[in-house]
Amino acid sequence: MPDLPSQRRAFLRFILIGGGFSLLFSLVTAALIRFAGAPPFATSIIVYVICIPVVFQVHKRFAFGVRETRRSAFILYLATQICSLSFVAAITTRYVTQVFWKDTGLLLVTSGVAAVISYLIGRYITFAAPR
Repeated sequence: MPDLPSQRRAFLRFILIGGGFSLLFSLVTAALIRFAGAPPFATSIIVYVICIPVVFQVHKRFAFGVRETRRSAFILYLATQICSLSFVAAITTRYVTQVFWKDTGLLLVTSGVAAVISYLIGRYITFAAPR
């Protein structure tokens, strides 16, 4: 079991990586909805899905610092992201205002909640040492 300081550093790296991608997701999604008139639900899903494989690799390597994972790691990560996507999409489509900054804030908050849950699943299940 890693010591507490290394766990804190892993969490900080996870937050920085996840926060960066959440910010990117939020800005791109809100901009597409507001400025391109894209439909909120489909836009949220498409942008989120594009990020999944990239974020998996970045989290694997830099947040959790693992080179090898169990065979099902990507499937577990994908399942976690699908659940997160469902949560984010359900909230954002219900409360979208088409006001850029309000929608950006809404997307940031919902993405942030999903990210914390994702970290816990990643730390203890997805990126845990293979058995």
